[in-house]
Amino acid sequence: MKKLLIILLVTTFGYNAHAQRFEEGWQINAGFNAVGNLGTQNPVERLDEFGFKSPFMIGIENRWRQEFSIEQDISLNGFNKGVYLNDGILTENLTYFSTNTTVKWFFSDNLYNLEALELYVGAGVGLFHMDELNTSGNLSGGIQYWINDNLGIRLQSIGKFAVNHKDRQYANNHWQHALQVVYRL
Repeated sequence: MKKLLIILLVTTFGYNAHAQRFEEGWQINAGFNAVGNLGTQNPVERLDEFGFKSPFMIGIENRWRQEFSIEQDISLNGFNKGVYLNDGILTENLTYFSTNTTVKWFFSDNLYNLEALELYVGAGVGLFHMDELNTSGNLSGGIQYWINDNLGIRLQSIGKFAVNHKDRQYANNHWQHALQVVYRL
C-alpha cells in the first residue's frame, strides 16, 4: 500500500510539473525573509549571520512577456537587543523595513525545457530603513518552481548596495534572502 501511494504521488507530481505553461499577467507572493547586515561594507562577508525577527515579505508582480516581469515588494524584519551587529552589541531592538522595485529576466528557457522550474536574475532599486533611511541599487537572482498552474514556490537572494553606505552605521550594504509562495491571479 505504501509503495502504491508513493507511485501515485510521484506520478501526479510529475504530471503537474510537466503540465505547466507560461501565462502573462499578475501574481502575488508572500513569505519569509532573512537579512544579513553586519556593517562590514561588504555584503558577501560573514554570510552565516542573519536577522530573523518578524521576517514577513509580500509582493505583487506583473509578467508582461515570457522572459520579463516587474515586481514591487515590501518586507519587515529586524535584529534583537543583545545581538552582535556592525562591530558591536545592540542595546535596543532594531526594525528593518524595505521596499524594492525589481525588473526580472527569466532565462531558464535558454538552458532547458522544463516549464515548471524557472531561473531568473533581476536588477532594481530599493528604499530601506534600519535606524536610518537609505536607498540601494539591487541585484537579485532566484529559482521559482510551479507546483500547478497557479501556485509556486520561490527562493531568491537580493544583494543591496546602499547609497552613502560608509556614512551609515546600520543602513548599509546587505543581503536579503526570501522563501515565498507565489500565486497567479
